[in-house]
Amino acid sequence: METPSSRPWIRGVNIGGWLLMERWITPYLFAVTSCHTAGDYCWYPGQISAPPISSPDHEYCDLYQCKPKLIDSVSGGKDFPTDEYTLSSSFDDKLIAEKYFSHHWDNFVTKDDVIALSEVGVTHVRVPVPHWIMGDIKDDEPWIGGRWLFFIRFVSWCRQYGIEVWIDIHTAPGSQNGFDNSGILLEGPTCQNWSGSDENVARSLDAVHDIAKAIVDDGLGDVVTGFGFLNEPFSDCDRDVMRIFNQQAFETVRNIMGQGTHVFMGDMFNATKWNDGWWTDSEHKNTYIDSHYYHVFGERTRALSPKQHIGLLCAQNARDTASCCYEDAPKNKKVSQGISHIVGEWSASYDRLPVEKLKDVMKSIQEKGEALELNRTMSQDRKKFLRNFVQAQMSSSFYKVTYESAETRTSSGWFYWTLKTEGGAFAEWNFLLGVKQGWILNFPPKEKTSESIYGKCEEIAAKTRDDESIINEFPDPNDLPSNAWLGEEMDDDYVLSHAASLGEDEEIVTSNEIIENDDDDFNRVDDDQFYDDDETKIEDDDNENSETDPQNNTSQDAGKGTKKRRIRVFPLFVIGFFCYAIYRVFFSSQEHVRFRHQYTSVDRGFETGTGFRV
Repeated sequence: METPSSRPWIRGVNIGGWLLMERWITPYLFAVTSCHTAGDYCWYPGQISAPPISSPDHEYCDLYQCKPKLIDSVSGGKDFPTDEYTLSSSFDDKLIAEKYFSHHWDNFVTKDDVIALSEVGVTHVRVPVPHWIMGDIKDDEPWIGGRWLFFIRFVSWCRQYGIEVWIDIHTAPGSQNGFDNSGILLEGPTCQNWSGSDENVARSLDAVHDIAKAIVDDGLGDVVTGFGFLNEPFSDCDRDVMRIFNQQAFETVRNIMGQGTHVFMGDMFNATKWNDGWWTDSEHKNTYIDSHYYHVFGERTRALSPKQHIGLLCAQNARDTASCCYEDAPKNKKVSQGISHIVGEWSASYDRLPVEKLKDVMKSIQEKGEALELNRTMSQDRKKFLRNFVQAQMSSSFYKVTYESAETRTSSGWFYWTLKTEGGAFAEWNFLLGVKQGWILNFPPKEKTSESIYGKCEEIAAKTRDDESIINEFPDPNDLPSNAWLGEEMDDDYVLSHAASLGEDEEIVTSNEIIENDDDDFNRVDDDQFYDDDETKIEDDDNENSETDPQNNTSQDAGKGTKKRRIRVFPLFVIGFFCYAIYRVFFSSQEHVRFRHQYTSVDRGFETGTGFRV
């Protein structure tokens, strides 16, 4: 009998920006001109949605003849389309729009990408799709159809290379959150346009039914083993509506696709809301609460030092992940035999707010015909930190779980966001680039824990250099408007002490020695092995020790190597507590910009503010 502790790990990657398009992932796709909307398709240099250069359909845009098609942005001023709604609305002829989009659906994801995922050890992919993918489009809606056949082709590639597909409905009529990734960007985040409308909720249930039926009818059920009902419903969704919707969607999917189908539901940005006995019985095995963790959406998290970023993973993020799901809540001692927790989105990005950087990217395309930082490179020190930041999110912690819960199995795994991005402005989100450059390594076998390879989260934090030069906040905190969402303050000693204390007398091994595992062929990853092995070292860029911004040509100094050491926590805890006491007495009233280390934050920077995910 399979138990939570015996289930193989889910280690996946999101295929974001493909069948549901997002501007920050493919900026050029949204930089439409009068030529595009007239059916005279043309492409920008470096555009990943473009046909191959050898194709007769490939032609570069003549920006003297092709004029930008700008809209009135909800954030004010003129801009290129910001979401699928405004992008589709830019075309008067839907057939012209569908052909333009088809180039993207055809070229953005390739069979070689699937092969690369398989070689890394990816077990699953999560594929966002819109609710209208099966044709539920009203006459007054601009949505464009035609993408299902590309999904079928993708599933056939995944079948060939042994990767399971979890489909995820990323949008809802009226928008379930107001984010651009819901298909339409609203003035502020809200679920009320969806949960407050019986018609819109009913259309979402129809989408669940129609997509599940198409999966079965098209013979995809052997590969499409998971189904997400609704991505990121916002925190103000009507709770009763969400519970009824999730239950009806669950029954629909299981009745059509089979009782073993994996299903997952959004946590409304707070998984503890569902830790009340929801779906904990064995009937609901292979169901999941889906949480998303990021460090870039609040200024206080963007301002953290490298050690603090990883400390936040080991502490706050680990506790968040362990907050669900239990049969005996609120005691939280007996792990659910039914629903589990899963981290459906996370990334290596830590100091750049995408929505603000995207403004500069789109402005550069409009004015210069080229995306800002198209060929940006990252310093070796930055990539070394990214390696640690990624591995810390995969591993367990002394709080029992980061995104994998090796001991309790409250969490079943995770999905990295996202497969690829266009250009260099958002390189830290680009999974395939991380693999190429060496800051994402091959995954462990699915029956092994990441901890057995990378070590515990706190071990990774301890060996991370606290190099402030790799923290380059964008936007500049001094330039933020007075109403900008900063993120929530959190008084966590482990983070405030720069990962120097755990609050208990634990010993952390931080040396570079390899820790042998007798029962498998994998060893703990150490710094010396990682950097000296030609097959796994971080790939050099053209300028090995600089992080280049083509616009301002800034650089960072390379840091010094990490020495072997063994640290005992109790003395450090005493020192850290003493320093913390001094800090509280003398410095706690100072501005956060001057004292970056006093702040921590939960990642859901949009829960009480007016920002959106990207």
